[in-house]
Amino acid sequence: MSDKEYLDRISTVEIYAEIFLGILRYTSVKNNYNDEAYKTEITKKLKFQNKTDFELLRACIDLIEDTQNAITEVFQNGLSTKCQSKGEMYLRIYGVLNAYYLQLGAVIDLMRLFNLPNQKEKKEHLKSAKIIELRNKIASHSTSYNVPNTKEVDFYKIVQSSINESGTSLRIIGKNGSEEIDLISNMKVFTIEIEKVLHETIKKEIYTRKFKKDHFEWLEFRYKYINENRLNKKNEIDLDIIKI
Repeated sequence: MSDKEYLDRISTVEIYAEIFLGILRYTSVKNNYNDEAYKTEITKKLKFQNKTDFELLRACIDLIEDTQNAITEVFQNGLSTKCQSKGEMYLRIYGVLNAYYLQLGAVIDLMRLFNLPNQKEKKEHLKSAKIIELRNKIASHSTSYNVPNTKEVDFYKIVQSSINESGTSLRIIGKNGSEEIDLISNMKVFTIEIEKVLHETIKKEIYTRKFKKDHFEWLEFRYKYINENRLNKKNEIDLDIIKI
């Protein structure tokens, strides 16, 4: 299987995670056989602050990949599988919302590790996304939701009859009313926002660091693949979201 054939089979977020892993793997370190010396040198080479930050980077990479697997499963198959049970649908709703929250945490850590500009604004923008609001309302703080910028506490529940395989018309009820949610549409919006941050971070890193020629080519191939092969697809997704 060629590199392109392999990349064709995985999501854009997973490709970004692979590039981050390549940055970690291909950062040249001489003291590979001395644990403390390795930690000191890799921390310096990556321009990190703490000796455990390179391990945090690996944890973020794994978490982004793992959560994206769960997210892709819902994109591809909706809220139910062959069993067609309500329990399965609830598991998928709660699971995918919390997968996004975990992914958000990993991306925020990556922004800090690689000193991305305007971190505060980017962090607040991502945290204010509708999909994160939904996670807080119906998959985390359902009976004790602190309404932003107020002292009010609300509570929420999902109308069971509104749950269907497509997840396009979930209705949630709070003490002050109800709202209808298109879960998949909001997932698409947030994934695009995550991709933007990952793209900016990777562009900054691969073109400002020194790598061996073959290692740089490996990294750049994946970066260019996203630019060249996913752009039209991304534009189609953007248009779909605008229409909804």
